[in-house]
Amino acid sequence: MRNLLTWILLAAVVILGFFATQSSRQVTGLQSDVSARTEAVTALEGEKATLTAEIEKLKADAASATQAATDAAAALETERAALDGERSTLAAQVTALEGEKAALGEQLSALQAELASASDRAAALETERATLAEQVEVLQAQIDAAAAAIAPSTGGATTTSP
Repeated sequence: MRNLLTWILLAAVVILGFFATQSSRQVTGLQSDVSARTEAVTALEGEKATLTAEIEKLKADAASATQAATDAAAALETERAALDGERSTLAAQVTALEGEKAALGEQLSALQAELASASDRAAALETERATLAEQVEVLQAQIDAAAAAIAPSTGGATTTSP
């Protein structure tokens, strides 16, 4: 019985040793698993920090881009307003020039009519001058004929009466 009890105790010690070894191996495995997970979590936290920094940088870049776009839009709006003012000024100048053109066109028409009238008067005066020149020739011929008729009767002396 003592042997039996020794064998039972020995079997119990072996079983407990087996379970202790298995437990030790499981603890070692779990510790390596925890260590690997801790390293993975540390790596993920480092990646998270990197991504957070990149997100902050992208937010800052987006804010800068938004501000630049807002500034560019404001500059374009200012330039558009200036160009609208210029366009209005030019439109007023065009209107004024069109008015001047119309007035000058009327003056040109009046001057052309006056020129036509003056040309007609000049033609009439030229015709009248030609008529008067013919009358002068006729009168000169009559004077010459009268002078010739008077000259033989006075003996070569001619008298002209005013």
